[in-house]
Amino acid sequence: MGIAILVDGYNVIYSSSELKRLLEKSRYQAQEKLVNLMSSYCSLEGREGYVVFDAYRGRCLKSEEEIGSNLKIILTGTGETADSYIEKFVSQKKAYYDYIYVVTSDYSQRRTADDKKVLFLSPQNFLKEIEAYQKVLRETYFSSPSKACLRVSDYLKSEVKERLDRIREGLS
Repeated sequence: MGIAILVDGYNVIYSSSELKRLLEKSRYQAQEKLVNLMSSYCSLEGREGYVVFDAYRGRCLKSEEEIGSNLKIILTGTGETADSYIEKFVSQKKAYYDYIYVVTSDYSQRRTADDKKVLFLSPQNFLKEIEAYQKVLRETYFSSPSKACLRVSDYLKSEVKERLDRIREGLS
């Protein structure tokens, strides 16, 4: 038992200005960024995560890829939507989990899965939760505040920086 979180990948991408900008450059960059966010989130929360990208209009075979021990990426096959995959997953696996969180903007899914164990999050609320976790990670594991362009020296102790400066100046 445990908690699973299913994410309709493109719903989340289209709900985030940052991910949407990446999508305009490359679908794969946007997908990769979302997968990285989910991987960190699932690791920190100890949840099983599933990011579902639909290939409804594309021509491809259904595929699943496991990323680490707690995250799977699903690409639905031709003719299958992320929504239909999520609905099937919930109906088949809800007995296995204590709770299943579903991140989608599709309100028709909320009506089809009327169960106390299935909880819905809007992509916007989910992104806010992800941002909160990123902030915790930065504050917990990084010594300097977030900067636009971080350098290795930003993480060094002052004594080490001074010694490196002396070496660079030839004063070792």
